[in-house]
Amino acid sequence: MSIFKNRSLRNALGIVVLLLYAAPAALAVTEKEITQDLNCPDKEGCTMIVIDCDCPSSLKIKDEVNVMIDKGYSKSQIFEELEKEYGTGVLATPPKKGFDIVVWVALPAGLLIGAVVIWKISKKKMDENEMFEYEYNRFLEGREKHE
Repeated sequence: MSIFKNRSLRNALGIVVLLLYAAPAALAVTEKEITQDLNCPDKEGCTMIVIDCDCPSSLKIKDEVNVMIDKGYSKSQIFEELEKEYGTGVLATPPKKGFDIVVWVALPAGLLIGAVVIWKISKKKMDENEMFEYEYNRFLEGREKHE
């Protein structure tokens, strides 16, 4: 008995083959995916993202990205190549390594420190208010005794 005589097994095998054939196309990187995460490297001071920029340097990067996509580079490989050529400034988000990790740690740390400071100040204010209320009540009690 052949493995292909069972209809459901044959259909399942056909689906697997189709998925394997379609998977590389579905997983392929697009120019848009890459260029939306890149800064324009223009020396004239352009501050746009490559996907929206028409500077000659952005057009050059778009061409380079398309060549790398055609060669089958992954997203991370393309970013590595562009970072080698243009430096980390070309990346719209700093990499999570080396000194650039400070950018990723500073914001949450700053928020945490700010929350602690606000909590301490509000607690101190609350203590001052409670102290005022206590003294005010003592004042009223003393006043009632003298009346």
